[in-house]
Amino acid sequence: MRPTLRLARHADIGPLLEMHWRSMRVLGAAFYPREVIEAALVRMGTLDTCLVEDGTYLLAELEGRIAGSAGWSLRVPNYARLMREAIPPLPGRVGLVRSVFVDPSMARCGIARMLMRAVEACLAREGAETAELMATLSGVPFYAALGYERLSDHALDVGEGLRFGVCRMAHSLAPLRIAA
Repeated sequence: MRPTLRLARHADIGPLLEMHWRSMRVLGAAFYPREVIEAALVRMGTLDTCLVEDGTYLLAELEGRIAGSAGWSLRVPNYARLMREAIPPLPGRVGLVRSVFVDPSMARCGIARMLMRAVEACLAREGAETAELMATLSGVPFYAALGYERLSDHALDVGEGLRFGVCRMAHSLAPLRIAA
Protein backbone atom coordinates (compact mmCIF):
# COMPACT_ATOMS: atom_id res chain seq x y z
CA MET A 1 0.00 0.00 0.00
CA ARG A 2 1.25 3.49 -0.89
CA PRO A 3 1.12 6.35 1.64
CA THR A 4 -1.07 9.37 0.93
CA LEU A 5 0.18 12.93 1.36
CA ARG A 6 -1.81 15.79 2.78
CA LEU A 7 -1.22 19.11 4.50
CA ALA A 8 -0.86 18.85 8.25
CA ARG A 9 -3.59 20.44 10.37
CA HIS A 10 -3.44 21.90 13.85
CA ALA A 11 -4.99 18.70 15.27
CA ASP A 12 -2.02 16.73 13.86
CA ILE A 13 0.62 18.59 15.89
CA GLY A 14 0.51 16.30 18.96
CA PRO A 15 0.74 13.04 16.98
CA LEU A 16 3.42 14.58 14.72
CA LEU A 17 5.56 15.53 17.71
CA GLU A 18 5.22 12.02 19.16
CA MET A 19 6.38 10.52 15.85
CA HIS A 20 9.25 13.06 15.55
CA TRP A 21 10.55 12.31 19.04
CA ARG A 22 10.30 8.55 18.46
CA SER A 23 12.13 8.96 15.16
CA MET A 24 14.94 11.02 16.69
CA ARG A 25 15.38 8.60 19.56
CA VAL A 26 15.45 5.48 17.39
CA LEU A 27 17.02 6.61 14.10
CA GLY A 28 19.43 9.06 15.71
CA ALA A 29 20.70 6.63 18.37
CA ALA A 30 23.61 5.40 16.26
CA PHE A 31 24.79 8.98 15.60
CA TYR A 32 24.24 10.89 18.84
CA PRO A 33 24.58 10.06 22.54
CA ARG A 34 21.22 9.71 24.27
CA GLU A 35 21.78 12.82 26.43
CA VAL A 36 22.42 14.91 23.30
CA ILE A 37 19.21 13.66 21.66
CA GLU A 38 17.16 14.37 24.79
CA ALA A 39 18.65 17.84 25.19
CA ALA A 40 18.05 18.59 21.51
CA LEU A 41 14.42 17.50 21.71
CA VAL A 42 13.82 19.79 24.68
CA ARG A 43 15.87 22.77 23.51
CA MET A 44 15.17 22.93 19.79
CA GLY A 45 12.00 20.92 19.39
CA THR A 46 11.29 19.18 16.13
CA LEU A 47 8.44 21.14 14.57
CA ASP A 48 8.02 24.84 13.97
CA THR A 49 4.22 25.03 14.20
CA CYS A 50 4.28 28.07 11.89
CA LEU A 51 4.83 25.57 9.07
CA VAL A 52 1.48 23.95 9.87
CA GLU A 53 -0.22 27.34 10.16
CA ASP A 54 1.33 28.48 6.85
CA GLY A 55 0.14 25.35 5.05
CA THR A 56 3.71 24.30 4.23
CA TYR A 57 3.94 21.09 6.23
CA LEU A 58 3.03 17.71 4.74
CA LEU A 59 2.38 14.42 6.36
CA ALA A 60 2.33 10.98 4.85
CA GLU A 61 -0.33 8.60 6.12
CA LEU A 62 -0.40 4.86 5.74
CA GLU A 63 -3.36 2.85 6.98
CA GLY A 64 -4.49 5.70 9.22
CA ARG A 65 -1.04 6.23 10.82
CA ILE A 66 1.39 9.07 10.37
CA ALA A 67 4.26 7.48 8.46
CA GLY A 68 6.35 10.61 7.94
CA SER A 69 6.34 14.36 7.56
CA ALA A 70 8.28 17.19 5.94
CA GLY A 71 7.88 20.88 5.24
CA TRP A 72 9.36 23.92 3.61
CA SER A 73 9.83 27.60 4.23
CA LEU A 74 11.39 30.68 2.70
CA ARG A 75 12.21 32.23 6.11
CA VAL A 76 14.84 31.74 8.79
CA PRO A 77 14.18 28.54 10.77
CA ASN A 78 13.52 28.55 14.52
CA TYR A 79 16.63 26.46 15.24
CA ALA A 80 18.92 29.19 13.81
CA ARG A 81 19.06 30.78 17.28
CA LEU A 82 20.98 27.72 18.50
CA MET A 83 23.72 27.93 15.86
CA ARG A 84 27.17 28.59 17.25
CA GLU A 85 28.14 30.69 14.25
CA ALA A 86 26.40 32.80 11.61
CA ILE A 87 25.86 31.01 8.34
CA PRO A 88 26.17 33.10 5.18
CA PRO A 89 23.17 32.85 2.86
CA LEU A 90 23.45 31.01 -0.43
CA PRO A 91 23.05 33.05 -3.61
CA GLY A 92 19.71 33.30 -5.39
CA ARG A 93 16.28 32.37 -4.10
CA VAL A 94 16.70 29.58 -1.55
CA GLY A 95 13.96 27.50 0.00
CA LEU A 96 14.50 25.60 3.22
CA VAL A 97 13.51 21.97 3.66
CA ARG A 98 12.32 21.61 7.23
CA SER A 99 11.55 18.90 9.78
CA VAL A 100 11.78 15.74 7.70
CA PHE A 101 10.91 12.72 9.83
CA VAL A 102 9.82 9.14 9.25
CA ASP A 103 8.28 6.83 11.79
CA PRO A 104 11.10 4.40 12.65
CA SER A 105 8.84 1.40 12.04
CA MET A 106 8.44 2.61 8.44
CA ALA A 107 12.01 3.70 7.73
CA ARG A 108 13.56 2.70 4.41
CA CYS A 109 10.20 2.25 2.70
CA GLY A 110 10.42 5.24 0.35
CA ILE A 111 8.33 7.57 2.51
CA ALA A 112 11.04 10.21 3.05
CA ARG A 113 11.91 10.13 -0.66
CA MET A 114 8.23 10.70 -1.56
CA LEU A 115 8.02 13.58 0.93
CA MET A 116 11.22 15.17 -0.38
CA ARG A 117 9.95 15.06 -3.97
CA ALA A 118 6.75 16.81 -2.88
CA VAL A 119 8.61 19.44 -0.82
CA GLU A 120 11.06 20.17 -3.63
CA ALA A 121 8.17 20.55 -6.11
CA CYS A 122 6.47 23.02 -3.74
CA LEU A 123 9.68 25.02 -3.33
CA ALA A 124 10.18 25.14 -7.11
CA ARG A 125 6.60 26.41 -7.56
CA GLU A 126 7.35 29.12 -4.98
CA GLY A 127 10.28 30.26 -7.13
CA ALA A 128 13.15 28.74 -5.16
CA GLU A 129 16.22 27.97 -7.24
CA THR A 130 17.94 25.91 -4.55
CA ALA A 131 16.73 23.70 -1.70
CA GLU A 132 18.80 23.95 1.47
CA LEU A 133 18.57 21.96 4.68
CA MET A 134 20.34 21.24 7.92
CA ALA A 135 20.63 17.48 8.04
CA THR A 136 20.95 15.46 11.18
CA LEU A 137 23.98 13.19 11.02
CA SER A 138 21.64 10.23 10.51
CA GLY A 139 20.06 11.96 7.50
CA VAL A 140 23.24 12.93 5.63
CA PRO A 141 23.55 9.67 3.61
CA PHE A 142 19.88 9.88 2.59
CA TYR A 143 20.13 13.48 1.38
CA ALA A 144 23.41 12.75 -0.41
CA ALA A 145 21.65 9.92 -2.28
CA LEU A 146 19.04 12.48 -3.39
CA GLY A 147 21.76 14.68 -4.86
CA TYR A 148 22.25 17.12 -1.98
CA GLU A 149 25.77 18.48 -1.70
CA ARG A 150 27.43 18.71 1.70
CA LEU A 151 28.37 22.38 2.25
CA SER A 152 29.54 22.59 5.85
CA ASP A 153 29.30 20.99 9.28
CA HIS A 154 27.84 22.81 12.27
CA ALA A 155 26.64 22.29 15.81
CA LEU A 156 23.56 23.47 17.63
CA ASP A 157 24.06 24.43 21.25
CA VAL A 158 21.48 22.36 23.11
CA GLY A 159 22.57 23.38 26.60
CA GLU A 160 24.75 22.00 29.38
CA GLY A 161 27.77 22.10 27.06
CA LEU A 162 26.15 19.62 24.67
CA ARG A 163 26.40 20.03 20.91
CA PHE A 164 24.03 18.56 18.34
CA GLY A 165 25.92 18.05 15.07
CA VAL A 166 24.24 18.96 11.80
CA CYS A 167 25.32 19.26 8.19
CA ARG A 168 24.32 22.09 5.84
CA MET A 169 23.37 20.63 2.46
CA ALA A 170 21.92 22.07 -0.75
CA HIS A 171 20.48 20.86 -4.05
CA SER A 172 19.58 22.70 -7.26
CA LEU A 173 15.89 22.85 -8.12
CA ALA A 174 16.60 23.88 -11.73
CA PRO A 175 15.23 20.66 -13.28
CA LEU A 176 11.97 21.05 -11.36
CA ARG A 177 11.66 24.73 -12.28
CA ILE A 178 12.11 23.89 -15.98
CA ALA A 179 9.44 21.17 -15.79
CA ALA A 180 6.93 23.47 -14.03
